Formats: sequence, structure tokens, C-alpha cells
Amino acid sequence: MPESSKTFWEIEKEKTTVIYAIFGILVFFYFFSFFVIWTIIKLFIYLRISLENPHTRFNLFGSDTLFIFLIALALAIWHWFYTNRNVIEKILKLFNAKPPDKNDRYHYVFHNIVQEVSIAAGKIDVEPYVIPTIAMNAFALQDIYGRNVIGVTEGLVSRLNRDELQAVLAHEMSHIVSNDSLLTTIASSLFGVYNEILNGIVNNINRMAQNQEDALYNKSRRNALTAGLFAIPVFISLLVMSFLSQLLYVFISREKEYRADINAIKYTRNPLSLARALYKIAIHYRGTASYLAPIFILSPEANPLEDREDFFAEMFSTHPPFTKRLQLILDQAHADISQVTEEIYRVPRKEYTETAGPEIFVKKENKWLGPYTLLQLQSLEFLTPDTETKIGENGQIIKASAIPALDHYFKIKDTPLWKMRRICPLCQEWLIVQEYEGLYIWRCAFCNGLFVEKDKLPRIIVREERGFSEEIKHIASLIYAEAKKKKPMFKLLIETYDKRKCPKCGKPMTRKFYSYAYHIEVDECNECNLIWFDKDELEILQCLIEMEEQNGKR
Repeated sequence: MPESSKTFWEIEKEKTTVIYAIFGILVFFYFFSFFVIWTIIKLFIYLRISLENPHTRFNLFGSDTLFIFLIALALAIWHWFYTNRNVIEKILKLFNAKPPDKNDRYHYVFHNIVQEVSIAAGKIDVEPYVIPTIAMNAFALQDIYGRNVIGVTEGLVSRLNRDELQAVLAHEMSHIVSNDSLLTTIASSLFGVYNEILNGIVNNINRMAQNQEDALYNKSRRNALTAGLFAIPVFISLLVMSFLSQLLYVFISREKEYRADINAIKYTRNPLSLARALYKIAIHYRGTASYLAPIFILSPEANPLEDREDFFAEMFSTHPPFTKRLQLILDQAHADISQVTEEIYRVPRKEYTETAGPEIFVKKENKWLGPYTLLQLQSLEFLTPDTETKIGENGQIIKASAIPALDHYFKIKDTPLWKMRRICPLCQEWLIVQEYEGLYIWRCAFCNGLFVEKDKLPRIIVREERGFSEEIKHIASLIYAEAKKKKPMFKLLIETYDKRKCPKCGKPMTRKFYSYAYHIEVDECNECNLIWFDKDELEILQCLIEMEEQNGKR
């Protein structure tokens, strides 16, 4: 096992040396920059004076060099403390990471496991966060003020089982216990964060310029030229930041990942779960935060150098070779790769099942109303535990509370989540709260429309609890084939005269296709950040995205 010969104190001394080295690079960066600028200025001054006094000597170094060094040192100290103050908050904001949703079953499990591993590691205070993306990855952050964070993506928390998630979180906890995450957070805070921000600006400028180039008017072309010129200094800054980030990452040993893997196995006593988790992450999309790669369990973007172990790989890659890393874990389990892949591909997706509920009649003001399904009954305001009901027209009359599913409903209907009332934009009936892929959304029991918060969609899309009917698969395949055709005049927004009203705020919603890639018609409320899906539309969208992912792997 790498670095097995090193003692704890040697590793700690090495980390202290790395921190000093990183600070030294920062001082050198400022000193070199100011020294070059000042030397150019001195050269112009010298050339001007030498015309009048040819005996004037040009001194490259002098007392002014010490002054420049002191300025560089002061700026480096300011940069160090400024970037490390609230660095965790900056990175979390960059990722749009949020605390776990207490009403989400997957997030609840994640939060519990974080508490378990923190207790096992010595009751270390750790904050859990979730990034709303279908990518699969995990990260740990630690600042000089003692704040610790473990984060995962929606893709990871949704695709891993409990044992695999526990192994990944134990790995990240190991980085916090050993303070390895402190080094990576410091290195990322100095230049990596700004690199990601600049990269986002460049991408936005490029998209804006491309959109303007597609237009036919001169004014639009002038705007495109302006955007392109503005991108030049930003692009140069990006190159400088990229070089400096890479220079700092040279001092972050790739061996820390080996140590964290072994410690995770010690915490969980389950090397195969860690091997399966890493394998799943490796074969899926891992994200795009390449400039913050050292904080992740696997690099977000594939780097060819990470498959090598030569000098250049040690210098310019942040993670060790995945195959070697996986083999070392499998050696601990006395297993081979086939046991990992067999276990992964053995778990089938749940088959689609459609069950028809009983027809229930309800008595109101001496009149029998119905028939209703169990879900439809939950949307009736007049329904109480003492309301008379019967299953079927000739069924026995019983109180509503005697029906097990309704008895549970009466117990939870006064909870805060159920008290948030929403009206179906089609049926004008009250929407009911229902669990869907581990979280809660609103459903119309009469038209089967779904009302979903936009930030919950990545969680729903990546989860695979529900199967699809043959009809859903057929419709999805037709839409998928149609979407692959070139449509130069394709418009995202759909013109409608009778706009549906938002179930939450009551304002008209925008009718549109979900995206250019997935032509599912939805109604979106931009103010509430909510989307209305008609019957089967959400299932079709999930099926389409899975088709895209499966075709991408071929």
C-alpha cells in the first residue's frame, strides 16, 4: 500500500511543509508579477535618462527590489486570509449546494450516515450538503477556522445503496480527520474558485457571441464582436489562473486518496462496497468542476494522466490511477473485479405494475357520491373520519377511518406539508401530497397531473425506483427519434391563448418544451420556480433521459 512506511508524524510534517510551500508560491507569484512590471518601467526610465547621461548604469536589483518583495508579501498575506475567509461558503455557492431536504427519503438516509461516520471518527462536527446535479461525485471541505463539510451530488445519493454511500462518506471523513481536505480546500481557495468563476464567464460570453452570430442584423454582429473582445482579457486571466492552480496542485499528494480508501475500509469493514461505489462513479458522468478536482473523490473530468504513474502524472494529475486504486481495495477484500460488476448489474430496475384501486362511494348530505379512488378521497374537503363510506355500490357502510389507507391520511393531514394547499390547473380540485421517488410532490388524483419544484427534478430524474409501462416506453421512443431530427426553426416557447394558472400563486404559467433536447410540453411558473406535468409527462421525460444515457454508453 502506498506510503505505508511513513509514520503519522512524518505525514503531518509533510502537510505543514506543503502549506508553507503553497504560501511561498503565492508570494512568488505577486513578487514576480510586480518585479517584471517594475523592471519594464525602470528600463523605459533608464533609456530616457541614458540619452542625456550615457554613463548611467542600469541596475536590475536594488533597494527597490526589497520594497517590491514587501509589497508582494503584504498582498500574499491579504490574499491568503481573504480567500480562506468564507471559502467553504464560496465553493458551496459555486456548486449551488443545499442542506439535505428533511422530507426527502434519500437525503434523510444521507444525513443519518454522515452522523454515523462523524461519531465513528470521534464526534467531529460535520455539515452535510447536496449538489442538485445528476452527476455522481462526493467531496470534503475544511477551512482554517475548523468548519467541516461533506457533500454529495444527487446522482450519487440516488444511485448508491446504503453500504456504498456509507463507504464513500467514510472516505471523505478520512480526509477531514487527517486534514487532507484542509490542504485541498486551501489550494482551491487561492485560485481554483476564481478559475471556476472565470470559466463560467467565458462560457456565457461564448454562448452569447454564438447566439448573436446566428442573427442576421449588423447590430447583433457588433454585439458579438464586443462580446468577443471582452472575452480576451478574461480568457488570459483564465489561463494564468489555470497555470497557478495546477502549480499549487503539484504539492497535493495523490497518495492521500489511497490513505482515505484504507481508512474508509477500517471504518466500515466493507471493502467491496467502496469498490462498487468507486466503480459506479467512474462509469457515470462525474461533473465539470475541473479546477476544483482535488476536493472530489474522483476527478470530475477524465484526465489521461491519471491512468499513469510517471513523473508527469505525479506533477500534473490530482488523483491516482483508478484501476490501481480499485485493485488495492479489491486486494483488501480478497476479491476480483468480476464480483464488483456482477453485483452492480445484478440489481434489476423495478418492473412496472399497475393496480386498480377499489371504487369507493361517500355519503354527503344523505346523497351517495362517487365512485372515487383512495387518492381522490384525500382531495375532498368534506371528508372526515366519521364520514360514511362503502366499497362498491352494494358494499357495507363503514366509517372512513375504518379504511386503513384513509386512517393513515387522517393522521398526517394536519402536518405542515399537507396544509400547503394547491389547486389543479385543469380539474380545479385540491392537489394531494404524495411520495414520488423518495420525495414529496403534489398530484391531482383526478387527472394525474404532477406539480414539481424545479430544484427537485434532478433528484427525480436520476432515481430509478419506478418502472415504465410499454405505452410510456413507446411514446418516449417516438419523441426521442423526433428530437434527433434537425429543426432549425425550432422554438422553445409555445404560443397559447388560454394559459393555465399556477397552482401556488394563481398567475398564468408559460407553456413550453422542457428543453431543446427533450420535447415534453410542460407549464412553468417562473415566479414560483415550479413545473406542471400533465399525465405521464414526467415518466416520459425520465424514460427519455435514460434512453439518452444508455445510448451514450454504447
